[in-house]
Parts: sequence; structure tokens; C-alpha cells
Amino acid sequence: MAAPALIDGHLPMGRHVCTLAEVERAYVPDAPTDRRREIWTQWVGLTGALQSALGEVAACWLSGSFFSSKPVPGDIDCLYVVDIARLEKLSATEDPAAAGLVYDAATGGIKRTGAMIDSYVLTWVPTPGVERDNPIQDQYHRNRGYWDDLWSRVRDVDQRLGAIPRRGYLEVLIDGYR
Repeated sequence: MAAPALIDGHLPMGRHVCTLAEVERAYVPDAPTDRRREIWTQWVGLTGALQSALGEVAACWLSGSFFSSKPVPGDIDCLYVVDIARLEKLSATEDPAAAGLVYDAATGGIKRTGAMIDSYVLTWVPTPGVERDNPIQDQYHRNRGYWDDLWSRVRDVDQRLGAIPRRGYLEVLIDGYR
């Protein structure tokens, strides 16, 4: 699947799975401003740093003004999907620099450093089936639903209209789910 074209200034409804190259071809090369290229370069750098710190990042959901018709986007919104085992392994290594980077990426702290990246982490719990009595897996499903719902909305002064799903987001497979 290729990265979709914008409709009415936004990504079309749904989660659109695509590659990093497809996203770059669709949204970055003809960047109308240097700012769009700068944001993309920062995101690629952060993604590489997280891969180094964690060993791998399964995927990243992307949204925000970067993927809109806004001529000069404010930032790129991203949600890194990281296997819980990777986070547990990082905790066991006691690498404060790597742990600090992942913490900042998980809590919106990257943006507070002045970067144009609003990032968070979704802890992926790879288990077969859906067990409602597993608190870790249940939390994963709640968090996944939260982000899916949030990124399907478009802010509006009409609160009802702002609550209705009206746009989509991208899922970029980085190292893939395995």
C-alpha cells in the first residue's frame, strides 16, 4: 500500500500502512518549505536513535500538521510502537542515556527540547488472542484505541464535530512486527 493523497487537507480516514520511502516520496521531496524537510530530518534522526537504544522499533504511527495541507507545519506527531520486551531489556541494561532518550520520546519530552517532534511510545504486547484478564495486554488495547481515536479527529470549535472521526494517519513499518 502506498502513502495516500490528502483529501480536504487531511489524510483520508483510516490507518494507512506504508514504508518509510513511500512516506518520504509522498510528503517530503516537494516540500514547499525548508521547515518540512527539517522536521522530517529530525524525525528520521530520532527514529534512528531509538532503534540504537532499543535494538528495534516495530512501527511508528504518524499524524499531525506535517500530513496536512498546512503550508508550514508546526511539527510531526508520532507514536512509536515498541515491543514490551525491548523496553524491559533496556531497563535491565542500566544505560541512563538510552533510557533517558526513550523516556523523553515516550512522554512528549523530545518536543520540550526544541525539536519539532511530538512523540510518544505505545508499548506493544505481542500475545495471541485477547485476554481481558491480563492487565498488561488490556492496557495495551486501551492505549491503542485511545491513539487511534485521537488521531482520527480534527479539532473544531464545534465540539460535536471535533469528536467525529474525520481523518486518518499513517503506520510506517520500521523494523516490523516479529
